Amino acid sequence: MILVLSGEGPTDIGTRRPKAAGWEFVPGPMAWIVDGLLERPSKLKYSLLNLQANGGDCICFLTETELSGLRGSKPQRLRHREEKPGSQYFRMGAFLLGKYAKEIASERNSPVIAVFFRDADGTRSTLRTEWEGKTASMKSGFLAAGFQSGVPMVPRPKSEAWMLCGLLKRQIANAGYNWLEDEPGNDASPNSLKARLAAHLGYNPSAEQQSEFVRSGQIDTEMIDLPSFTAFRDALDQAYSIAAAPLQ
Repeated sequence: MILVLSGEGPTDIGTRRPKAAGWEFVPGPMAWIVDGLLERPSKLKYSLLNLQANGGDCICFLTETELSGLRGSKPQRLRHREEKPGSQYFRMGAFLLGKYAKEIASERNSPVIAVFFRDADGTRSTLRTEWEGKTASMKSGFLAAGFQSGVPMVPRPKSEAWMLCGLLKRQIANAGYNWLEDEPGNDASPNSLKARLAAHLGYNPSAEQQSEFVRSGQIDTEMIDLPSFTAFRDALDQAYSIAAAPLQ
């Protein structure tokens, strides 16, 4: 199994850092969430990120700039029924990632899952429409690329909502935290989720620290029950079923 990833930066999917023989992928907290879900007993039963760190070649990572720079034909006008006008950027990104993933699958003769991360962002009044529009645009982009194992990863409104939910659930497991998805997506807001996460922890966590929360199990994916996370997890499960089908 090969995992193709693209995100916005170190605090979500991850980044690269130089090493003696080139570059290596440094997973962010969202990459560890993807990995943990795929590692479940009903799925791969092993960690792709750990395999990659130990010399495997199972992770393909594209920065936001690299994804935008991929050359290829434009997608046909196949619009998802929930796609909103003005979201062509996300549709094109998913299309390019899907085309790239198809090439990797063909070259390596291996099943591939592609995960395309973007925060929903938006203001309080547009959070739901922003999330629906971006997710639908990504779905239509993967569809236009002819890639069936593409997964939109769109936290509502930001990845900090998922992180906070996991941390808060550890304290009070039976409480509901859907209100996190209605918080402002703007980091400049005094009630921003980034500020709430820092306040909860008592410090502003680095990308490495956030990754360790997930990798070590301090943030358990089983405890993140927000609607946007559930939608992502279900899409990932479906993508796994499609990608793994030839191996069964």
